[in-house]
Amino acid sequence: MRDPRIDAARERSIHEWQEFCRFPSVAGDLDAINAAADWLEQKLRALSDRIERIEIPEYGPVVVAYFPGISTTTLMLYNHYDVQPAGELDRWESGPFDSQIRDGAMYARGACDDKADVTSRLRALELFIEDHPEGLPYSIIYLADPCEEIGSPGLETVLRENSERLSSDAVLWESYLREDDGRPAVGFGCRGGMEISLSLNILASNQHPSYSQILRSAPLELMRAITSLVDEDGLILVPGFTESALRPDAAAKARTQELSLPGDAISLPGISPLQNFSEEELKERFIFTPSMSLSGFDLDPSVRQSIPASGSARVRFGLVPGMDPHACFDSVKSFLSTTAPDIDVELIRTMQPAFSPVDTPFAVSVLEAAANTFEAKPVIYDVMTGSGPGAFFLEHLGAPLISPTGTLRPEGNMHGYNEHGYLEDYLTHIQFTFDLLNNLEAHEFANND
Repeated sequence: MRDPRIDAARERSIHEWQEFCRFPSVAGDLDAINAAADWLEQKLRALSDRIERIEIPEYGPVVVAYFPGISTTTLMLYNHYDVQPAGELDRWESGPFDSQIRDGAMYARGACDDKADVTSRLRALELFIEDHPEGLPYSIIYLADPCEEIGSPGLETVLRENSERLSSDAVLWESYLREDDGRPAVGFGCRGGMEISLSLNILASNQHPSYSQILRSAPLELMRAITSLVDEDGLILVPGFTESALRPDAAAKARTQELSLPGDAISLPGISPLQNFSEEELKERFIFTPSMSLSGFDLDPSVRQSIPASGSARVRFGLVPGMDPHACFDSVKSFLSTTAPDIDVELIRTMQPAFSPVDTPFAVSVLEAAANTFEAKPVIYDVMTGSGPGAFFLEHLGAPLISPTGTLRPEGNMHGYNEHGYLEDYLTHIQFTFDLLNNLEAHEFANND
């Protein structure tokens, strides 16, 4: 049941979400990032008298608010306030930063990833503070990252250099999504990532296609090199690449069968978007199988009826806990140096995977709160399918991290055009965070010494 104060402040809560979505805070755009940080700091000052901005050079401030409690036990709320680029504006039905409301949904870049978290948690904190006039039962740190969408460069330094005052016992990560059938999903830890560039220069200049029967083709050789990294089932073939990957036990495999696979919300009529495996295998692969995808393929745009002199591609790998991205890069580079020696291989970025167990007292509280708020048994993702800087928090703060259900649904087009979240889901998101804060108190999180 929703707290009546949430419905009473419905318009105000939705307006704050809408207002924050209007900042075009694309990662790396310092003017927009700083403007969004100013707005967030102003909102936090109404709730906390201890706010700080820890600057990441070239990327903007990490905004931190402290809410001291009666005990020293601390919960961190991790959010990020940067967003992905909008892409081609004419593919949006309304401006990506107009945050237009239509058909019961908010349409904006970053509406659910991650601005719904940023503002819904502010409202839940306000209610929790209101209910504890004598002091919070445990401490809370609210942290907002300015550059998560580009791998959080500099955040590890912030955590390492400020680990004493940012020390936490648990981290409530940015939110996950609901299943297609409406059940809440709860993710533990997170995948890592590695993106590499492959480039090949063969000719001094583009050549006429009449030479195609005797000249090498840079694009075709790049494509062959990329496809050589995986087998016909999509499993990575590079020797040593998956050697240290987390292997699920029987209980973890059983939990994968509770989740639902993407369906009608992302499909075209008559075409299945899923790979051709059994549903059981697809579900297990979804959580525990390292992955590879093509994130870009570039040719000289002037090439039409010619043989390109060169080409480049970007390849992204999804890593599971246990895998080290730098060791994975060395494996790929070594493999290609033998199979495609003319291709130059460079590392673009990495993200270390993070593992958090599913059976901690914190996990029990998150799952109970989700079941209560959403009135359905939560689906457990032993490894969150998205990547993020969670490993930094584990390494420097020692805190397990859990990503709960928020506003996003599969059809919400996260990172895509016409990204959106439903208003009713947003209000439920506020209720869930409030329920969790209370559930932690009921389970004596404050005494978790």
